[in-house]
Amino acid sequence: MTETNRTEAGAGRTPRQSWMDLLRGLAILLVVAFHSVTILNRVDLPPPAWLKEISDFFALYRMPTLMFLSGLLLPQSLKKGSAVYFAGKVRSVWWPYLLWSAVTAVVFARDVSSVSAILSLLNGGSYLWFLYFVGLFYVFAYLVKSFNFLLVAVAIFGIAVLVSFGSPGIVVHTRMFHLMTYFFLGAFAGRHWNAFLALIDRRESLFAAAAAAIGGVCVAYFDVKSNPAFIALTLAFVIAACHLSRKVAGQRWTHLPNYVGRNSLKFYVSHFPAIYLFDVMAVRLGVTTADIVAVASMIFALSVGLMLSVASERSKVVQLLFSIPKFRKPSTARPASA
Repeated sequence: MTETNRTEAGAGRTPRQSWMDLLRGLAILLVVAFHSVTILNRVDLPPPAWLKEISDFFALYRMPTLMFLSGLLLPQSLKKGSAVYFAGKVRSVWWPYLLWSAVTAVVFARDVSSVSAILSLLNGGSYLWFLYFVGLFYVFAYLVKSFNFLLVAVAIFGIAVLVSFGSPGIVVHTRMFHLMTYFFLGAFAGRHWNAFLALIDRRESLFAAAAAAIGGVCVAYFDVKSNPAFIALTLAFVIAACHLSRKVAGQRWTHLPNYVGRNSLKFYVSHFPAIYLFDVMAVRLGVTTADIVAVASMIFALSVGLMLSVASERSKVVQLLFSIPKFRKPSTARPASA
């Protein structure tokens, strides 16, 4: 029995596994690529068509996949007890959200001169909206922990549909309820871990990959990133991505995305200001070829995330950029018996 299989043998548990880190890391890389395109507008450079098309292909899938993976680990997190559960979310979700929101305000010269301006920033008003949503989802998940998560997901999906009619387009509340659906679908899968693995390990999952590929080509030309009408395509992608990630996890080429996935928070919070500052500097130095700037900014952002990840493993000060450390009582050694 392999190490992964021994881990999975613990029935009812949702352990951290390399394939999940791999899939999370690939999704983060897609987010970095997406922002390397969109941030070019801030420095008056046209986005490269080829990179924009690749980014648009995955527009329907990036964030729902990350939400689904976050939900997968929810059941195990809830088993830790209320105090540990909420303390963990404060340390690893709300703390970096508030801290990097302050960084955002400084880097992008955001208006924080009034309470309303600050609330606008903190109410999902920056690239950190994912952390804001996840933080809210964790609070709500605790309130409905005794319910069937599939029923919760269905109810939230219904709300997402209603909200999409009331406020079409990419707005905070449309996106929030849409993505919350995938969070609770992931939580449902996490509660039925062995059945979920049996589903995604079936060869038929490759048919889902074909459907997701066709859907990606179609929706790349339409603004449907938060449209709940395409949930079937998105779920097809999630199933296929989970299947393929389990197949290739452990191969040599997966080491980088796997590392990014294990340190996803560090790469996520740091990549946006890193790309922006790189683009500003590049333009000031006279580099105006959008293709070069976009690719170089991705490499720079990943390098910054890598340096912060390595530094956080060695320095508690750097760790504070991403989480509040746990405070443990010093252990008292028993005196040796005479």
